[in-house]
Amino acid sequence: MSEVEAEEKNNEVCVPEKTHFPPCRDACPVNTDIQSYVWLIGEGRYEEALDVIRSVNPIASACSLICHHPCEQQCRRCDVDQPVSIRPLKRFALEQATEYRRKKRRAVPKTRDKSIAVIGSGPSGLTAANDLADLGYGVTIYEKNPDLGGMLSSAIPTYRLSREALKEDIDDVLSKGVESVTDCNIGHDITLEELKEKHDAVLIAVGLAESRSLPIPGVEGPGVLLAIPFLFNAAYNKPTGMGKNVLVIGGGNVAVDVARTALRLGADKVEMVCLESEEEMPAWDWEVEEADDEGVKVHHRWGPKAVRRDGDSVKGLDVVKVTSVFDENGRFSPSFDEENKQLMEADTIIITIGQMSNYDFLKGSNVERDERGLIKWDRETQMSTERGIFVSGEVVTGPGSAIAAAASGHRSARAIHLYLEGQDIAQGLHAVEKARIDKLPQDVAEKVHRVSRNETELLDPKTRCREFVQIEIGYDELTALKEARRCRSCGGGAIVDQNKCMACLTCLRVCPYDAPVVTNVSYISPDRCQACGLCAPECPGRAISMFGYDINSIRREMPSTVGKAEPSRKDPVVVAFMCSRYALDKTVSIPANIRKVQVHCASRIDILDILKAFESGADGISVVMCDSEGCRHPGVAGIVAKRLKQAQGLIGPLGIGSEAISYIRAAEGQDWGKSLTESASKVSVRNK
Repeated sequence: MSEVEAEEKNNEVCVPEKTHFPPCRDACPVNTDIQSYVWLIGEGRYEEALDVIRSVNPIASACSLICHHPCEQQCRRCDVDQPVSIRPLKRFALEQATEYRRKKRRAVPKTRDKSIAVIGSGPSGLTAANDLADLGYGVTIYEKNPDLGGMLSSAIPTYRLSREALKEDIDDVLSKGVESVTDCNIGHDITLEELKEKHDAVLIAVGLAESRSLPIPGVEGPGVLLAIPFLFNAAYNKPTGMGKNVLVIGGGNVAVDVARTALRLGADKVEMVCLESEEEMPAWDWEVEEADDEGVKVHHRWGPKAVRRDGDSVKGLDVVKVTSVFDENGRFSPSFDEENKQLMEADTIIITIGQMSNYDFLKGSNVERDERGLIKWDRETQMSTERGIFVSGEVVTGPGSAIAAAASGHRSARAIHLYLEGQDIAQGLHAVEKARIDKLPQDVAEKVHRVSRNETELLDPKTRCREFVQIEIGYDELTALKEARRCRSCGGGAIVDQNKCMACLTCLRVCPYDAPVVTNVSYISPDRCQACGLCAPECPGRAISMFGYDINSIRREMPSTVGKAEPSRKDPVVVAFMCSRYALDKTVSIPANIRKVQVHCASRIDILDILKAFESGADGISVVMCDSEGCRHPGVAGIVAKRLKQAQGLIGPLGIGSEAISYIRAAEGQDWGKSLTESASKVSVRNK
């Protein structure tokens, strides 16, 4: 065994499981490992990124287009410049790996002799069905609409969520052997009791698929529409009964969807009226901005009093000025100035003030409802008042996001599994909280290189508002790679094996962020560590590993990287360690005798990696790294240059000249490919 191999054996480590969740992952309702998949995107490993994304999110394509991205709001780059564009990066990875995704689809063997009925195929129902199929159960989804997807297919407009993207999610679930019955109205086509007799457990995941109306004069009759039926008819190209002058009542996201849909269906004028001020309006800011760009006007702080009619025709809405929406305790309790009234003219009024469920299918069952008319359920077990019937999603959590409904679906699937296995559900659902990485310390934030966020582009408002095409233009590859490299890899940093640590202070000396705390041993703070990887190769005791990657992988793969070096070769075999910023640049070609080794940052290159390249038959090595202005981490160039000089000293006694090791500090616009080729040409062929 060679000295390098012995060193490798002594330092073999597995990539450790993350013990701390970064804020982005903690904010995601299904705890997607965001740091990992964004890092994989930055490495050009899109298929692996897809696997990470879909490991916890069966509605990933839908979320990549419509998610309200709470992860971005918690991104620690917010304390530096702007958050990483996590949602668009997810979309990019999924679209890049589409063929891989489709090839992976296959039925999951039914290893259990029990089956589950899932009523509803929205985010919660699809997620639960996916999980239960993975566990080996037979699963049948019952959906009242013609297509699966619940509100995702029947209410979310296609300019936000293309049906092609949604189909990818649905096909993933169905491919596992999940059966589906569409156009099936529970309580009419089949009763809840019949479902219970046919299956071993039932999950109610019907969502909030009906609209609430307003108890005001004139609301009944032609010209007054409800949001969900309106969106359903638009989705299925059915007549909506809409005129040319539309007024939408409401200030939430559904109201914005309705207004923008009305524009696309041909309305000449679309306005919204809501109780709230611009700051209080519950719709997402970006949705409101996009609607404003398309010409939708919002009237704030007006409350509906009556629909004014002339016979059957709607003439407008009588409104009264709102003085406040909430009381002193923050509860919804609007008050009005009855002296300040006006008529808002319209020929169509669409009401979008809230959603509810239809529970007619519960008649004759033992499933009880509370005083508000909602299903009674046990939060500890996800079960209704009838044993074996579980509930999930917005029907119990109330209005929320698609990803939050998916989280509820995960929990319900787990509860059903525990129930069918005869285990304690409440105990089995108890989750152990992961430690959370804290806010980025100010002194660390000041050292982070500022890089502007790469915003996604939208189609021109003047043209997009007349058709139902996807309005968001996804990233091209170069932009996606640039954006992914803005991620600080929070949670993917260094960890110390305290049994090996000698408290020599080396890690503290090289760390650009003062993350190590050294007493009798070293401890590296996950709050401060930026996963640069400088410390691991420098540690003389080889006590440091990384959460985000295996520090030994380069050496392990080096023989296959170098390949067989023919003794008769004329051109030297040169291993080029390249920062991924340059390794993924498809505009630059390098000669075949240069073997590329991609690293996230040059900081992660170990002297042992360099020696392993020579041991494996390479004639030389070169490092392509960012200059000081472009590097993600301060101080990298100097430390890497020092390592290369040390390596030159080690190979000298072997008869290998110092010219066999070189480095290129590439800058924006520099022809680094030419520089790499020139440096490789100076390397002599060994063992001729």
